[in-house]
Amino acid sequence: MSGKQKFTFLMQLLGLLSAFGPFVTDLYLPALPSLADYFAASPSMAQLSLTMSMLGLSVGQLFVGPLSDKYGRKKLLLVCLLLFVCGTAACIVAPNIVTFNVFRLLQGMAASGGIVIARSISADSYRGPVLTKFLAMVSAVNGVAPIIAPVLGGFLLNFMSWKGTFAVLLLYGALLLFMSGKFQESLPVKRRSKKTVFASFSLYAKVFKNRVYVSYFLVCTFPMIILFGYIASSPFIYQKIYGLSPVGFSLCFALNAVFTAIGCALSGKVGNEYKALKIAGAGMFVFAIAVAAALMTHALLPILQVAFMGLTFMFGMSQPPANALALNAERANAGTAAAAIGASGFLMGGIVSPLVGMGDIATSVSIVLVVGAVLTLVSVLAIGSLCAKGIVSHSK
Repeated sequence: MSGKQKFTFLMQLLGLLSAFGPFVTDLYLPALPSLADYFAASPSMAQLSLTMSMLGLSVGQLFVGPLSDKYGRKKLLLVCLLLFVCGTAACIVAPNIVTFNVFRLLQGMAASGGIVIARSISADSYRGPVLTKFLAMVSAVNGVAPIIAPVLGGFLLNFMSWKGTFAVLLLYGALLLFMSGKFQESLPVKRRSKKTVFASFSLYAKVFKNRVYVSYFLVCTFPMIILFGYIASSPFIYQKIYGLSPVGFSLCFALNAVFTAIGCALSGKVGNEYKALKIAGAGMFVFAIAVAAALMTHALLPILQVAFMGLTFMFGMSQPPANALALNAERANAGTAAAAIGASGFLMGGIVSPLVGMGDIATSVSIVLVVGAVLTLVSVLAIGSLCAKGIVSHSK
């Protein structure tokens, strides 16, 4: 395989792996009511399946990251994908909602391997601008997939039951298993951790003692408050407050997804990574205020939509440089560093999703978005302070 072919193959494989988590959690969301009916379960028990998958995605990454630093990427990736295929098949034939939810936890933990190993392979294989390019693609997928997945899931339900949706996930996992068999190991034996399995998890303490990594880790994490706050609240905002049909909601949703992808793509065109972070941090703050003002004043839909497009664009711009700088700071422990970033994102999702539904949704989501933007901006400014002290250097 030539260098260009390898680059293209890795781009395709890592893009599909990066979409894994969002598709596991979100593809079947429109099918939750029919799922509850099928198992004669309460809505809360059906919604628990979503919580279980997010828990699996978060916790699983914490284990997979250090293990991939010790045993390499390929073998662990193949094991995770095989478990995913088995777990998905088990979900389809589950006899009751309790069993289904247990297999959703397994499904999430298995899928977590794809997410963390995708970032790790990027850090193993490339550096500098090329790494940023790869992570821009990964971040674009991470930003767009959670938005596209429910829309695609609703479309699939026109032709199949909830079991059909899971059959699509099974085929997705099988495709990735096949592609990963052709992947060449990116972490040579000489670069792997020599620690015992148990001691490998102590790498988290080492990683979080690195002030440079922690600085960029926070800039990776806090924007997730904005992303998941938007995802959890937008169906209610567009359909309940503004009265859009499901089709109208899907169009607005898709447009914001496009702006997320554009932000990711343009992040590498700014000059250097820290400059991109400053623009994105300030932009998220401005547009979060704009969204909150539009919601609190019941502004016209076009005004709200422009504010959301700006917010999602700035979110997209923040992720590639933040991820690239964080992984560059802990290249020797890339699996562990990537796992912490990935797990924190889903942790933010688990915390934020119920918060936006408390009380008046216009008020609650405004608070969540502004808090997320403020924390992001403060973290970016803190990096500037560390740069001034010479602790962190600007990336060229």
